[in-house]
Amino acid sequence: MTSITATRRPGWSGSIRSRILLIALLPALLTAFGMVAHFTTRALSQAEAQLQARATNAARHLADVLPYAIVAGDFAMVRSQLEGEMTANRLASARVFDAQQRLIAGRGAPPQDVDDDGHLRRRIPIVLPAADLADPRESGAMANQLLGEVEITVSRDEIRAFRRTTLLRAALLLAAALAVSAVLAWRLSNRLAGQLTQIGEAVERLAQGDLGARTHLSAIGEISQLSRGIDRMAEALQVHRSELEQRIRDATADLATKKDMAERANQAKSRFLAAASHDLRQPLHALSLFVAALKARSREPETQALVDSIESSTAAMELLFNALLDISRLDADAIKAHPEHFALQPLLDVLSRQFGALAGEKHLRLRIRPCNAVIHSDPLLIERILANLIANAIHYTDDGGVLVGCRRRGRMLRIGVVDSGRGIPPEQQESVFQEFVQLNNPARDRSKGLGLGLAIVSRLARLLGHRIDLASRPGHGSSFSIDVPLGDPARVRARAPANLDGVTDAIPPDTLVLLVDDETAILHGMAELFDNWNVGLVTARNVDEAEQWLGSLECAPDVIVSDYRLSGDRDGIGVIARLREKFGHDIPAILITGDTAPESLQRIAQAGLPVLHKPLRPAKLRALLTHLVQQPRRPAVG
Repeated sequence: MTSITATRRPGWSGSIRSRILLIALLPALLTAFGMVAHFTTRALSQAEAQLQARATNAARHLADVLPYAIVAGDFAMVRSQLEGEMTANRLASARVFDAQQRLIAGRGAPPQDVDDDGHLRRRIPIVLPAADLADPRESGAMANQLLGEVEITVSRDEIRAFRRTTLLRAALLLAAALAVSAVLAWRLSNRLAGQLTQIGEAVERLAQGDLGARTHLSAIGEISQLSRGIDRMAEALQVHRSELEQRIRDATADLATKKDMAERANQAKSRFLAAASHDLRQPLHALSLFVAALKARSREPETQALVDSIESSTAAMELLFNALLDISRLDADAIKAHPEHFALQPLLDVLSRQFGALAGEKHLRLRIRPCNAVIHSDPLLIERILANLIANAIHYTDDGGVLVGCRRRGRMLRIGVVDSGRGIPPEQQESVFQEFVQLNNPARDRSKGLGLGLAIVSRLARLLGHRIDLASRPGHGSSFSIDVPLGDPARVRARAPANLDGVTDAIPPDTLVLLVDDETAILHGMAELFDNWNVGLVTARNVDEAEQWLGSLECAPDVIVSDYRLSGDRDGIGVIARLREKFGHDIPAILITGDTAPESLQRIAQAGLPVLHKPLRPAKLRALLTHLVQQPRRPAVG
């Protein structure tokens, strides 16, 4: 599933609401401020002009009415005119001076500095107009004569009060305009932000896989187009997902059907291999017994050569059957891993001795570099993996040699098998781990292997949980490697060699072996073999016949050898259990089987009995018999 990264919601400084408010309020603020500033300045200018006009008019009026009173010396009238003018025009002070600038009359207290910002002063000369003289003879002497000056002052307190009132009203008007703009912008931004938030939530739900999410907006304009587009996209995605889910269901059903068919085919193959393997192993097992008996009796060179050829062919068939048995046991989970801490070098020494002669026959050089590492794995299965890899390298190398080396990689040890052989093409490097796959062997030359070695290696590596790597170039050789965990040297235990083929102790002459098998040829072959070994043998086709013969001999067998698959409703495990119960102790026993069915292999593994697989090697049977006869007898487990 695609991971969804949650987007951080924008803060106030980056939200669309703040941007809309900024876009709406800034022009309104600038417009309102400009208009208020304009009208306020205009109103203040008009008030100033009116104040100056009032002061000028008052001064001119006094200058027009006072000349006659001054000429007549009627100073009472002058004071009366000043009083009236101060009242009429709200003057701060009014004074009249004669031509020599002596104060004639005055009302109000003039300021110390009448030119300060708090007052306005006007001084106008007082003259006697010529047109107003009664005697024309005097007009020449007194016309336009300077009688004095009138000075008035007007307080600017009214202007200041008007200015404060005007500015307050302007501020209130500006605040009201801003408030109205803010309310309108807030409502608009809320609506737009709410719509976009709803669309964003729908998109986020779609991103999280909820294709049923819709915007459910009834807006008009561009937001509506965006909303409808997202809804159509969601519907298309939902339809596409439904179709995709249906395709997945169909493909899953088809795969399930094919898997079921493959499993049935695999089960049929397993049943066929099990049946064919058992049926073919029976005569091959008898043949190997007869060949071993014949080889012991024949002394003529020509006959001995013929017997050797028959034995070689029998051994080749045995090799094939054993490989098939290993594959079947691995597929049936009948092989269990038993990991332990052990030194690798002794195992490499065994492999060097085992494959040195084989490499020498092909004039190849086998080099195994010393390695003092301790690893943690199943030593027997690791030995089998490396043996198969070395054998495979020798089979497919015509010139040069094979190198086995180790290298530490952290907590792992990489064990590599490198050859100078033909190499593997890249397109075939996976198929070589399948059963019966052999490159450059169309004639199926048995000397080049059976095509099962790497298949066994792959299964054993999966069982152990180890990684197998392959690197190869055609014409330059191949490199197989396996990564194994490093072990603890302090936990290494000494292991005694367990190769039964090397046991040379003779079987005591008074040993009695019971053989239970329903094949006449096998009974005859085993009788010939035991006769050559001078070992007493009682043969029986079933458990009842075995009890009858042992009853006539009035003795218990030292070892029971039984075929696993017998006629009737009993198998070798049941035969051994019944005879042990009859004689009251755990008689040593061996199971011989040619069965490769997974369920049979699992049951044999659970029984805990020594097992030899058909066709068996007589030397291995003799070694195992010697080993079991020498063990002390134990009471039967009730």
